[in-house]
Amino acid sequence: MSTYQHSLLRKMPKVELHRHLDGSIRQGTIVDIVKRHKLDIDVSDRARLKKHSTITEPMQDLAAVLNVFETIQKVSCSYEAIKRIAFENVEDAWMDGIKLIELRFSPAFIAREKDIGNDEIIEGVLDGIAQGMGKYDIQVGLITIVSRTLDHHVNEQSTMDVIAYVEKGHHQMADRIVGFDLADRENTSDPSDFGELVELSRQAGLGITVHSGEDSDASAVQRTLTLLNPDRIGHGVNAWQDGDVVEMLKERDVLLELCPTSNWLTQCVPVLAEHPLPDFYQAGVKVCINSDDPQLMDIDLTHEYEIAQRYYGFTHEDFKKTNLDALKKTFLPQEIGVHVKEKFFS
Repeated sequence: MSTYQHSLLRKMPKVELHRHLDGSIRQGTIVDIVKRHKLDIDVSDRARLKKHSTITEPMQDLAAVLNVFETIQKVSCSYEAIKRIAFENVEDAWMDGIKLIELRFSPAFIAREKDIGNDEIIEGVLDGIAQGMGKYDIQVGLITIVSRTLDHHVNEQSTMDVIAYVEKGHHQMADRIVGFDLADRENTSDPSDFGELVELSRQAGLGITVHSGEDSDASAVQRTLTLLNPDRIGHGVNAWQDGDVVEMLKERDVLLELCPTSNWLTQCVPVLAEHPLPDFYQAGVKVCINSDDPQLMDIDLTHEYEIAQRYYGFTHEDFKKTNLDALKKTFLPQEIGVHVKEKFFS
């Protein structure tokens, strides 16, 4: 792709609904935080650090990819570090042409094996996005994650702490917490195990998205749709295996948050050219294109647009449609979506 075409794609207004906050930490930021907090991570060799904190070639499976998170998980170690990471997420998104983004994070995962509480983590993220929105013309929503492999009590406490912010307005930016996500390895549990937490979150006004059909088959997506009734599905790639599940997605108007490079790196798809993104799109399933963990995977959203253009023949009009569908399904208030549409996509 020419530099000119790349520049056009970068300038194109975009919406992103699936990006992990802690999968988007700059290499320089990792080094700075490690030095400041004297963390047990070797940052003396930048090339070696990048090798251990990024994934650029396909790994064995999703579990192998999640193991790399262990390095970057240590870096989200204080209010100041988390605020910086959140701000830089917003800044990087704005530089990538993104006009509305939903960032997701797991307070319970970040807090693991650290002397830091959920409130401190939530405050850091909220203050970081507030700083970013104050500096850049971008709308930001937050989705909190419950991880399937963490202890139920830990997940329950994290969910209740988040809901307290949503319902009691503990922070001036608390209304930017707009969604609940169930993530981590799908084969470790059943969707019904999380039904109560999903319903508590839904009753608190949060939109529901669930990682499904990434390291599982179409039947897992069907079970997720039936038991949890999510508004969106994170990935959902393997739903394409079953036409009935594809129809179910259409009937329920569930949007798929698709992440081509991520799905290739986790070996959810063997090669990028065989990703079912264009198949879902042509079949009438609502889809949006996302980067998932851009710094972790050494990509950005423009890179994913280049893939969609090169391998799937996406045009400017196709990108516009996926972005408009994403705006319709954002968990942010409708008036924000309408404002972004009128300003950037009219």
